[in-house]
Amino acid sequence: MEEFRIDGTEIMGENLRNKVAFCGPNTRLYPLCKMIHPDKAVLEDHCQLFDFVFVDAGQGLRLGKYSTLTWNVLIEGGAKTDIGHRVFLGPGTKVLTSTYEFDGYYSIEHLPGDAGKISFGDVIIEDDAYIGANCTILPGTIIREGAFVGANSLVKGELKPWTVYVGTPCKEIRQRVKPTEERKQIVDGMDWSRHEL
Repeated sequence: MEEFRIDGTEIMGENLRNKVAFCGPNTRLYPLCKMIHPDKAVLEDHCQLFDFVFVDAGQGLRLGKYSTLTWNVLIEGGAKTDIGHRVFLGPGTKVLTSTYEFDGYYSIEHLPGDAGKISFGDVIIEDDAYIGANCTILPGTIIREGAFVGANSLVKGELKPWTVYVGTPCKEIRQRVKPTEERKQIVDGMDWSRHEL
């Protein structure tokens, strides 16, 4: 009997574990998460990719320890994406590392010659950042440590550490209170030495 096979499943779920550049212990790869260019991806200890996550690891992707990509998160574009430790990306959030040039060009990539043009920009999301549901993060964005981005926000540029942002485009609304000293001690007591890149 001929084996039934669906193209694309080799870059989904647990099949990714031996295709990524590094996959840390206790990393959870839900069955319907999918990744292209997995050889450019580093998935550190205890991170999670939920069902319906789609990642283009582009020129490089790092997902830090205890970080989570929830349902329908999209990372695409072909540049680098660096996501720190304990980062949460809410359902439907999009991290874009490329965009089409539209002045003087056609905004489609598979036209002949130089009729279209793409601009690339790395995205950095530092430790302890929180990104709510349905946010869009544009190329070249830096989200500093502990920044909090409310649902449905459009993010561009550099966000300050431990600051709350909301809106389209997002605007600073207040400072975020850091975790208590007791909670910090829990995290500080963990072994973060392995696979630090």
